[in-house]
Amino acid sequence: MSRLPMGLLCSLGLCLSGALAARPAAPPPPATVLADADYPGTLRLEVDASDIDRRIQRVRERIPVAAGPLTLWYPKWIPGNHAPTGPINQIAGLAITGNGQRIAWRRDPGDMYAFHLDVPAGVTEIEIAFQYLSPTSSAQGRVAMTPQMLSLQWHRVLLYPAGHDARRIRVAPSLRLPAGWESATALPVEAREGAEQRYAATDLLTLIDSPVYAGQHFRRFDLDTGAVPVRLNAMADTAAQLDASPHMLQAHRALVTQADHVFGPRPFAHYDFLLALSDSFSGIGLEHRQSSENGTYADYLRGDAAFIDNDLLPHEYVHAWSGKFRRPDTTWAPHYNSAIDNSLLWVYEGQTQYWAVVLAARAGLWTPEQARAVLANTLATAATQPGRDWRDLQDTVHQGIVDYNDAPQAWPSWQRGYDFYSEGSLLWLAVDARLREQSRGRRSLDDFARRFHAGASADAPISLYGFDDVVRVLDEVQPGDWRGFLRERLDGKGAASPLDGLERSGWRLVYGDAPNLAIADAEGAGGNDDFRFSVGLKIGADGEIQETIWNSPAFTAGLARDMTVVAVDGLAYTGERLKRAIVAAKASPRPIELLVRQGEQYRSVRVDYRDGLRYPQLQRIPGTEDRLSKILAPR
Repeated sequence: MSRLPMGLLCSLGLCLSGALAARPAAPPPPATVLADADYPGTLRLEVDASDIDRRIQRVRERIPVAAGPLTLWYPKWIPGNHAPTGPINQIAGLAITGNGQRIAWRRDPGDMYAFHLDVPAGVTEIEIAFQYLSPTSSAQGRVAMTPQMLSLQWHRVLLYPAGHDARRIRVAPSLRLPAGWESATALPVEAREGAEQRYAATDLLTLIDSPVYAGQHFRRFDLDTGAVPVRLNAMADTAAQLDASPHMLQAHRALVTQADHVFGPRPFAHYDFLLALSDSFSGIGLEHRQSSENGTYADYLRGDAAFIDNDLLPHEYVHAWSGKFRRPDTTWAPHYNSAIDNSLLWVYEGQTQYWAVVLAARAGLWTPEQARAVLANTLATAATQPGRDWRDLQDTVHQGIVDYNDAPQAWPSWQRGYDFYSEGSLLWLAVDARLREQSRGRRSLDDFARRFHAGASADAPISLYGFDDVVRVLDEVQPGDWRGFLRERLDGKGAASPLDGLERSGWRLVYGDAPNLAIADAEGAGGNDDFRFSVGLKIGADGEIQETIWNSPAFTAGLARDMTVVAVDGLAYTGERLKRAIVAAKASPRPIELLVRQGEQYRSVRVDYRDGLRYPQLQRIPGTEDRLSKILAPR
């Protein structure tokens, strides 16, 4: 990028005059060893998020300091994102003062998240001011502010002193919201003054783990009012979308109960589901110890939305145990600017996604038929994914770092992506089925989960584990070569079948000519047609190709993502016409004729395919024990 002219710099308030003219001293060495003491004093953090129209959050921060060199960090490695995703590109206007005088700062040339400055003699507190510019459209990132709602993630709106354990830095936060809005967070509110609320001082780790949801239309539902309460806090585009159906409320209450049956004691003093129901607020699922951030379809609570997303809240709730209380040792760091090793995400996320599927079924968020349809899609995607021939499941745990810009892949079936979620869940289905098989039904993954997460309580510290701990607890539940079993599936390519868990559970994957419940649901919600398991295409209603399966008939014919199918056999494209063409091709020697557009170019494409429509289904294996139904049945 070219250097900005001085006039523009001045218009942004960054003229190099007065105290700014003095450059900071050379930065100190990176803070690799943390101070073995509490940070002296309490940081005060004030965030004004009331500018909802322009989506600007104004930040003021006061940090006790001593004279001399100081490095400030902007959080980089965000828990739950598994990658260095701190949105530093979305802050602007950074100004630092001490005793009313500007203090020059310099970004570290090797670490864009580190800011160096020299604190002048006599300055005991610095004041930091900047703006966090929340995206105004999804093209800029996650939309987290709309005219009706917002979410505040504290890691986006602070700098903190380098070289200190986040658990030993105290912060007193406050937040100004639009007038009349209600909010929810796991943080205790100390005082309210009009639109401003002050939270009790807490450590930096807890603060960043405690986001705030706020909205014009807001409603709180009690899911469990016992000694360890659980609440569902929902905000929506309209008040009517907060009219939860009795079935959905009962299912969420059952989710809490069913999770207790699996994991035992809760690792929190209270828990707040934070839920955004919106067509414009970006979808999200992010775990925290005492809360979770969730964003889904506007009509979710009314029971009128697509059911395909009904495992979202179960997934994030399970993370309170798996990921927040118990955490892979390689992912733990005492601050947010140290790289992490994601090697065990197939446990952290894969096992969590397995429990999300199971608990969604046990709680009634899915019917058994819906749960089987979801599993059929997951299994068929893994079984027909050619990328498994070159990239093993273990390697996919690094996807969050590899895919640093979060851009869609051109060839996801070949490149592979975040498969440690979906294929990871199939790995844990195989573990569950093998436990049940070898113990003759006396033990299951439920027993592993309760033993593995033992010791949970509100005050329990983070409990770290490694691969050997996973193997050890599996062997305690049911002796077997669990190390070999897991490594074969994690490190194997191609031949390491993801289907053995299903078949051990008494079911097989088959294909029929009608969409299963999950595909029909996803097609309706996404406005597309799913032909991935026949010609190898997923196509939007407008004919734009959303995915082409590598080495599929469509791939062989030369089709790729972002081309647009204009016509099918000489007629304007519709999904129904392509369906009819696929069916007709079974009895015809002629290939399917497509007219496609790519940029300014049009061309005819012939897809040579004769096997008709194919949609994944699950089918019982005669004469076998139906372990899958037992897995999905409520406790």
